[in-house]
Amino acid sequence: MAYSRLAKPFALADFAYAHRGLWTEDGLPENSLAACLAAADAGFGIEFDVRPSSDGEPIVFHDETLDRMTARSGRIEQMTSVELQSIPLKAGSHQIISLATLLSAWPATTPLLCELKIDGTTDPVSFAERVGDMLLDHDGPAAAMSFSVTAVQALPDALMKGQLIAPSSLADGAWFNQTLNALKDTRPDYVAPNVEDAEAVSTHPLSARYPSVIWTVRDEATLHAMKNIADAQIFENLNPGMVKSICGSTL
Repeated sequence: MAYSRLAKPFALADFAYAHRGLWTEDGLPENSLAACLAAADAGFGIEFDVRPSSDGEPIVFHDETLDRMTARSGRIEQMTSVELQSIPLKAGSHQIISLATLLSAWPATTPLLCELKIDGTTDPVSFAERVGDMLLDHDGPAAAMSFSVTAVQALPDALMKGQLIAPSSLADGAWFNQTLNALKDTRPDYVAPNVEDAEAVSTHPLSARYPSVIWTVRDEATLHAMKNIADAQIFENLNPGMVKSICGSTL
């Protein structure tokens, strides 16, 4: 595929990343266009989620179902992209958006960390190829990542890619260990472990060689602690000025 533009690689450590944008419980909703753009305006990159609609369009939404974030019920994968983008988020004046909408509005001054949600009937290979092509056609810094090893392997070679690592406390650590062992084959550009495993991943022989971005930091003490362990941090509901003062002056 020929790209009219090409996503730019970037140094993971040069930014902090707002988890699903700069949202709050009583303000802008998570993964809304306004929350994402608020992060860019504040000098942050963002981590956000995409999952496919029934017609294969990547939709910016975290959950498998609409229930938590809207007044509707139903699975994202069973609804068309047109229908989904007409549904208001619970905050009222904001609607579900597509990846195409976010990319067209993003100022391309700070990075995008796009998490691919692979569950339900989603095919990890075709969805990774679809999202990867869209990100590569973005004129700015962008990367993709997923918990799915298969999806990470299927991302285009020209795109920065990260391997998300599920917490070791889940499934007695089996998923955690399997993902670390798979790094021998996936060879990502970075790894993204949970805060509870930050130190273990930073010293593990298979993952220590990769830059890391930690998720999700929700308090000042953890922000300070992770600065000495991880290359970058994904934070949520923290004062932007405080994040900047701790994470550095490159923001």
